[in-house]
Amino acid sequence: MSRTRTNPLTRRVLVSILTTLAITTATVPAATADSSQNPATPSAPSAASSTAATLTRAFAAGRHVGGDAIGGIRTGTLHTGTADGQTWAVAAFDAADTATPEQAVALQDANTGVFVQTGSSWRLVSTGLYGCATGLPAALKTAWNISAPGVCSGSAPAEKAAAAKARAAKPAAATDATPLGQKIADIALSQVGVQTDPPVPNFNTIDCDPYSTLVAGFSSNSDGCGYNSAFGVRNQNETWCADFAKWVWQQAGVTADMNTLNAGAVSFHTWAVHQGQNPQANTGTPEPGDAVLFYRPGRLPNGFADHVGLISGINADGTINMVNGDFSGDAAVDVQYDQNIKDLAAFAASVESPGEQWALVTPPTTAQQANPTGAMDAATVAVDGATARFHASGSVPGGTITGYYWTFGDTRMTNETGADVTHVFSEPGTYTATVTITSSFGTTTTVRKNIQVVAASAAVASAPTDQIWYDPLPVVQYAFTRSAGGLAVDYWNGGQWIQWAVPGTPDAAGDITALTYPDVANADVNTAHAFYRTANGSLAETSQTAGGWQTQTLPGTAIAGGAVNATTTADGNTEVFFVNNHRQLSADVQSASGWSTKVLDPAPVAQPGSLVLADTTSGPVILGIGPGGLVTASTDIGPTWITVPMAALAAKGSSLAVATTAAGTAEVFYTAPDGTLGEATQSGSCWKPSTLPGSPTAAGGKAATTYLLPSVLPANVGDFPQPPGTLTETSVSAPLGMEVFYLTASGAPAVTYNDGTGWQSKTLPGSADGIAGAMAYQVDEQPSNLYVTNAGTLSEETTGARSGDPSGSWHAAPALPTAPASWANQIVLYAADAADAATAQASAAAAGLPAQQVTTSFAVAWADTLDGNYLVYAVGTPAVRALYSNVCDWANPSDLPGPGTPFSYGVDPVNTLAQVGPGNFINAAGATAADTQAITTDLAYYALHGALPPGVTSVPPQVGAPYACMGSPS
Repeated sequence: MSRTRTNPLTRRVLVSILTTLAITTATVPAATADSSQNPATPSAPSAASSTAATLTRAFAAGRHVGGDAIGGIRTGTLHTGTADGQTWAVAAFDAADTATPEQAVALQDANTGVFVQTGSSWRLVSTGLYGCATGLPAALKTAWNISAPGVCSGSAPAEKAAAAKARAAKPAAATDATPLGQKIADIALSQVGVQTDPPVPNFNTIDCDPYSTLVAGFSSNSDGCGYNSAFGVRNQNETWCADFAKWVWQQAGVTADMNTLNAGAVSFHTWAVHQGQNPQANTGTPEPGDAVLFYRPGRLPNGFADHVGLISGINADGTINMVNGDFSGDAAVDVQYDQNIKDLAAFAASVESPGEQWALVTPPTTAQQANPTGAMDAATVAVDGATARFHASGSVPGGTITGYYWTFGDTRMTNETGADVTHVFSEPGTYTATVTITSSFGTTTTVRKNIQVVAASAAVASAPTDQIWYDPLPVVQYAFTRSAGGLAVDYWNGGQWIQWAVPGTPDAAGDITALTYPDVANADVNTAHAFYRTANGSLAETSQTAGGWQTQTLPGTAIAGGAVNATTTADGNTEVFFVNNHRQLSADVQSASGWSTKVLDPAPVAQPGSLVLADTTSGPVILGIGPGGLVTASTDIGPTWITVPMAALAAKGSSLAVATTAAGTAEVFYTAPDGTLGEATQSGSCWKPSTLPGSPTAAGGKAATTYLLPSVLPANVGDFPQPPGTLTETSVSAPLGMEVFYLTASGAPAVTYNDGTGWQSKTLPGSADGIAGAMAYQVDEQPSNLYVTNAGTLSEETTGARSGDPSGSWHAAPALPTAPASWANQIVLYAADAADAATAQASAAAAGLPAQQVTTSFAVAWADTLDGNYLVYAVGTPAVRALYSNVCDWANPSDLPGPGTPFSYGVDPVNTLAQVGPGNFINAAGATAADTQAITTDLAYYALHGALPPGVTSVPPQVGAPYACMGSPS
């Protein structure tokens, strides 16, 4: 099943020492990226260029940047060889001249790949510095003269101790008279040992640091990142050597032209030119406080720099000490102290690649203009799906404020400008909002505030993906369900649903509610949690961990048939609401010491199954139906909770739905006794009932949510304002509408919605016997999704809109899975034209795969390849070209532009996911139609059975695809 989007977005052998490993090596000439990208592809490329092209594809896929971002392999860095029976390769890559700044920044300090060959395919093992070549056997490093020992194998505690000793040897604490260079050096040394969180030893995954938050790095994506308690900010996922150097300079008092420095190391060269400097290659006398650029010859002044570090001292013998942020080390990427450097050129070459050059950028020597002063006004607690308002003010002596630039930590696509802005958070957790205030002098100040975002559970929970470092799309979804007497989870990866059995024994009836949030117990990954009543009456929680799914029993005991609701809290924990066996409203509360249970309101709950939960800016509100059908509201008034009825009467048997409004209050919906749709809105401690268009049945369930209004979306998908910002306010109005879903008397689902012009109603396609839930993730390109039941089977209906706007067309999607997946359900044959689709169907049948494992949807194939939970086979050259290059610029779940994709391919038989990995698919295209069918059949059979078909000893050779738009997206 696919969801459509209306617009795509326009990333010498030393034999004597090799005693333990059998080694053969070769140094391969450098080659440009995939030659098949060029219409004038040679008909018989050399083995060297073929290897280079294959490695380039694998590297681009591993870094999740498009192939067009890679300009080629650096001279003298491509080596292949064998060690103890395995074939290895290493290469350092250049950013293409046409790469976007975002793509180029992704390659800083991570421009080298280490690869291992499986069959005829290459798999990326690690990315990072060339001199470290993490994962490459030590004997091969020696054979290829790859060595940067002080950088790659230094001890973080030892470096930290050495840095402390260096600081102690300096003069007393800095004063106004302390030279600027000494201040810079001292601050840089104080940061040695600060590492990424979660800790990662290389750049294969996320690269989360506090400095990008502190200087308001424009990529602003905290998904999967931890919280830095020393700085009091949520880390951000961005290559950060330049962000670190900028922060150190700022702390030391550098103010001039700070608006020109950004995450790109090359921005320090831009800054130098603005200051009248002319940095030259391998020239100059380093002094403490200087910034040092490392770059390949020819890439300055207007190209790309690999790294920027800081000079922290010059020793008596003339050797140099440096502090370098975002360097891969022994256990984690961190701030390193690299000492006793005799020659900067030799050091740069050993770390980055042979021939690397360096250039000095010196801090200002003249008096500095004042930074602006500023303040941010914003509430510290926000509710997901509601509007949070922010105001900034600033001033600077003798000048004016020229811009305000806002980031919110949840994707750069939501960055804003202006003094007054609004923002909608779509996920719970701690987010560090920043506003950078720029003056007419080019000086800046960044003001920060942590926002704790709370969210209530629902039938379906959502989370952003962090596979592509600056892109939160696709949004994945989790729906928990009963399966064969146990618990299962339906998982949507942006292209299709799959079901897995997970531990847990829910009661035969009652709610299973879902909630995702950054979980410190799971390395701060956005983690799905299910809460439910078990068969013995106790509450339980099932959640993901790094080692798989786990279940734990909670202390509370719930009444049979009662509703279970959960929320994250303002202190970062979780609270689960239920009705106990005495019919009392109760809660299980998480804290640092574990879970505890308590009674909230001793008064009996009339209808335990009717309770629904909304988070508001003043705390959670629990709505229910009380005696006589009056709708009730339970709130925390301090030492206790209180439940009061409102002047809203629900029909007998009516269900309730509730949502948080754009203003952060609660709005509850119900069926009135006369069959109309009733709603009551919260205003302080009062509730105002009214009648809306629509005639819902009393039973059957209801669901409500806010959605993004189309009017607030950018004209071009993925556009966001660039720093340093302006005074123009880009978001001042509430960008949300409200929608409520229900069943009509005919069994058709319907929606009543308010887009700011008043309430309207609309009947949706299909029929159902129940409403399970609704979701409209409040980011650009996410539709509204309605989940309905038919005889216990969960189905989905969705809009085709760029936002959740319900006024447009809807379509009913196939039912969600009804049973846990087998291995066969994780093997996907993708074809991009009719002839190849027929081939794929025939091959699936011959291999024993279900027919539904064949897809012609580019969106499904994209999501499955990115996800890593599927083996994806591109059947025929149109499918190979589509997944490898997307020449046609087809819409995709990540909303990335074509040409170019973050994917690579292999050609060998595989039968496990580990042999492929996320971002890789299998080429199943032959020179002829007969070869394509044979390849597809053989590889699919091997994937399913672990061997080639009987009588088959080899697979026909695969071919590359012409660089042309072929096939169709679905």
